[in-house]
Formats: sequence, C-alpha cells, structure tokens
Amino acid sequence: MGSTRLTLLLILVKARSEELLVKRADDTSFECMNPLFRGQWYTGELDIAQLEARPRIHQLLGCKLWSGNSSCCNSNLEALQRRAFLGYKEHFDSQIHVLAEYSTALMDLKDSDVFEMAETLEQKLLQRAMHSIQSAVKLAESCIIRLMAFVAGMICFACQPDWSAFVWRSGLGEVVGVNIDPEACVYVDWGCGMFGRAVQKAYSHVMESTLAKRLHTSLPDFSMMYSRLELCRWLRSVLAMQPMSHRAHRAARRLEPSPVTVDPSALSAWPKAIEGATALPTEWPTPQAPPDATSPALALDPAKDGLATDFGVSLIPS
Repeated sequence: MGSTRLTLLLILVKARSEELLVKRADDTSFECMNPLFRGQWYTGELDIAQLEARPRIHQLLGCKLWSGNSSCCNSNLEALQRRAFLGYKEHFDSQIHVLAEYSTALMDLKDSDVFEMAETLEQKLLQRAMHSIQSAVKLAESCIIRLMAFVAGMICFACQPDWSAFVWRSGLGEVVGVNIDPEACVYVDWGCGMFGRAVQKAYSHVMESTLAKRLHTSLPDFSMMYSRLELCRWLRSVLAMQPMSHRAHRAARRLEPSPVTVDPSALSAWPKAIEGATALPTEWPTPQAPPDATSPALALDPAKDGLATDFGVSLIPS
C-alpha cells in the first residue's frame, strides 16, 4: 500500500509540474519577469503569492504608485513584499541594538573595580568611547527610516513592467546593475551620513581605549556609511540588487494549505527525492529578452517611490 501511495503521489506531482510549465510558457510576459524577482515569477498555480503573468490593473496595492495602473503586482503578493520589507527593518534594528548593547556594557565597565583601578587617562578614554557610541545610537533612527524608504522602493520595482529600461543586463538576460538616480543616494545620505560619521568616530575612540577593548565583543560593520560615495556604492550594489533578500526566501508563498493530504505516519519513510519533488519548481522559464546585453535608458529613484508605499512603517517626508 505504501509503495502504491508514493507512486500515485509522484505521478500527481509530475503531472502538476508539467501543467505549470505549460502555463508559464503560454501565459507569461517578459514585462513581469524581472530577474531581480525571479523567486516571485508567475508559476501558473492559483494558491501561490506571485507576480502577474503579464501587466494588469489592480486597486489598493501596498505599492501605491501602481494602484490603478497597469503593473505586475497584485494583492496576493503584498504579504510577501511586506515580510521582505520588515525583514530588512529587523536586520537594521538588530545591528543598532548590538551597538546600544555595547554602550550599555561600557557603562557597566565604568561602574566596575577595573575602572576605579585604571589610570585617569584610561578612564577618560573609556568615557569618551562610551559617549561617542551613545551619540551614534541617537542618530540611527533617521538613517534606518531613510534606508527603509529605499528598500520599499526597490521592493516595488517588481511592479514595473518597463523594468528593463532601468537596468544593465548581460547577454544571458541577467540584471547586473540598476541605474539608481543620484537623488536617492542624497536622500539616504541626509540621514545616514551623520550616523555613519558618528559611528566611525565612535569606533576610533573604542580602538584608542584599552578599557573599551576589554569587552571583546564584535561591533556591526557600518563602514559603507562613512562617506556618501561608499553609501551610494553600497545602495546600488547590495540593496538594489537584493530587494527581496531578507526572509523572503524563507517565507511561505502558498496562500492556503496544499489540497494534497498524506498520512503523517508515512512522512518519515519518504525518500529525499520525493520531498524534493513536492517542492515548488526551481527551474524557471527563460525570459524572451533581447539576446544582446542592454544598458538603461531611465534612472530609478527607489527612495522617492518608497515614500509612497504602504508597508506599515512610518516614513519621513523627503
């Protein structure tokens, strides 16, 4: 009986996969197959959060700029987009939390016998490092808000049917760069520039204090914010190229439980090959793009677009 059940399940999975491949080939448009969002491409299934097969008009989207306009986004995809947005927010918040904890640890050290026994110069160096980190932490909020505006705009770039006009593409069709408007870099730098310089100063003070270095605790890397040039390079090469990176790849894409039910007691006996066969397809259709490498004709301003989103986190005005 077990062998028969597994055989039938494999036949079902194979049939469904073949059906999906046909649907993708027949229905999908290159306009909604931005390689930066390959994991959200249309699959043909009805119970999966995914982009549209081709541009359509939807109302009340989280990416507000696209509400009422022809785009590749839909309301089913919005939960996945929000999770990616909040994943980035939690990532940045956690880095600031580590910085704040280091400041707290320095305060505890200041109240210890080690501090009392140290020379006056060492005491002053520790206090300077502690105050520098505290000052940097106070500047973090504005930086994170502006970073999140940029992240939101990049996530909503998935809605753009004319995405190929904003990117550099290789001859294989992959995106190798996004043409980010310099204004987006300036906007983010207005919040992160002061924070980055404060962190750089604080880290320098920590390195000069023997007492501060006694903690042996790793500090977050904020070196990409030490200058506007480095910040812009990081925005373009990292955040712009990984819009759905944080948590999105681990988030469930199905909108409801799979209709296929199997006796739980049989799960432990399933071969790994069968577990893999029941997963979402990992081979995606090749975009019908121009065969040659292309260059952008337009510039994208993710910060401006991000300020018009509705992902549940307040963003300050430009």
